[in-house]
Amino acid sequence: MEFRAIPGSVNEFKHWAGTVRELGIVIVAKSEELLPVVKYNSNGLDCKADLSEGILFRDRDNEEYSSKGDKRDFLSPMERALIPLGFKVYMPTNCFMDIRPRSGIAWKNGITVLNSPGFVDNDYRDTVKALLINLSLKKFEIHHGDRICQAVFSKEYPIYIGANKEIFDRFEEFFPSARGRRGFGSTGVK
Repeated sequence: MEFRAIPGSVNEFKHWAGTVRELGIVIVAKSEELLPVVKYNSNGLDCKADLSEGILFRDRDNEEYSSKGDKRDFLSPMERALIPLGFKVYMPTNCFMDIRPRSGIAWKNGITVLNSPGFVDNDYRDTVKALLINLSLKKFEIHHGDRICQAVFSKEYPIYIGANKEIFDRFEEFFPSARGRRGFGSTGVK
């Protein structure tokens, strides 16, 4: 994977974003600590849990609840969680991203990506999230910044990457799409 830095200021980024379309993948994290990382020269980007936004949970009875303001940081057995990863992504029209399990936490803790691979369309503009499930019999603790899954792109493009909270918050303005922020379940089943 070839990595390049994004422009640092909002004005530079706004101009640059208009020129980079179809030339590469753009990843903008809300902070440096949440930037996806590459370990051991692999093809996957390790993605980190962003607990600052709160986690959306579903229990065994399919009841939904949020950890926002609760500071809950664990997955109970057979519980699902939609965990923000702290970054947004732009991909050219013929590219998509998969969210996949990390083998270590799957093997050691029974944590996996429920909709594996989690498919991220190229027109999705909200914070990327991972849908995890705890298949073990023990509670699994999640900490802010833990590497909980990995992202793999369908095509080889240069990856422009950086952290800037203002660009993160205004991402859809720089890369508009018809779908926008609608994600998980927004297209329905029929």
